[in-house]
Amino acid sequence: MKSELSKYATNMSPSKTKRTEKVTKITIHHTACIASAQSIANAFAIPRRCASANYIIGKDGEILCDVDEEYRAWTSGNAWNDQRAITIEVSNCSGKPNWEISEKCMKALVELCADICRRYCIVPYYDGTKNASMTFHCMFQATECPGPYIKKNIKNIITMINNELCLQQKPVETPKPKEDNTSSFLVKVTCNCLNIRAGAGTNHKIVGSITDKGTYTIVETNGNWGKLKSGKGWIYLKGYTKRV
Repeated sequence: MKSELSKYATNMSPSKTKRTEKVTKITIHHTACIASAQSIANAFAIPRRCASANYIIGKDGEILCDVDEEYRAWTSGNAWNDQRAITIEVSNCSGKPNWEISEKCMKALVELCADICRRYCIVPYYDGTKNASMTFHCMFQATECPGPYIKKNIKNIITMINNELCLQQKPVETPKPKEDNTSSFLVKVTCNCLNIRAGAGTNHKIVGSITDKGTYTIVETNGNWGKLKSGKGWIYLKGYTKRV
């Protein structure tokens, strides 16, 4: 299994083992090179390297899957972490000493992390310990990875992921006229857990959730929100459902 945001690497790494733990974490790494995703994958494909990552983000923002998510990649030098984490290698754009990543790479990283969080019901947070849902390579081995740039910006990265997930509480705005859309339609839920809210917005109370990836009838829309025919409440449609 892989993210729909990615393609498979042409040369996938043989360095992997069957995952035996539930995915509860994401570990971000930086590569000590400025390279395309496929070039990084080619390096990991050499068996003697004994290295891999679930995902690689190249210097142009391309995302490749190097190890399917049902397998533990050999990325962090720590079986406990890698069994629980989806690991992501990101090409840097500046080299030493800051190991910065480009805007394209940052955008790809945030979108990929949001997709992983959505599918595995992960709430992204970082507290500097291995128990957080966002971890670093340097927590488990003596290494600079993921470098000072990612470390310094991890809170901003998590904020951007939360914005992508629509988890953050947004200020209440002056209500806008509802769209004139009285025709019902069907949607299929594409994430593992989709909140049902009492109204069309994150400022409304969560009144339930959908966990079966089923098909549901929407009878009214307001922006990207849809009202369930059952009357249970509203769900966010964009990125979490597909119209059928």
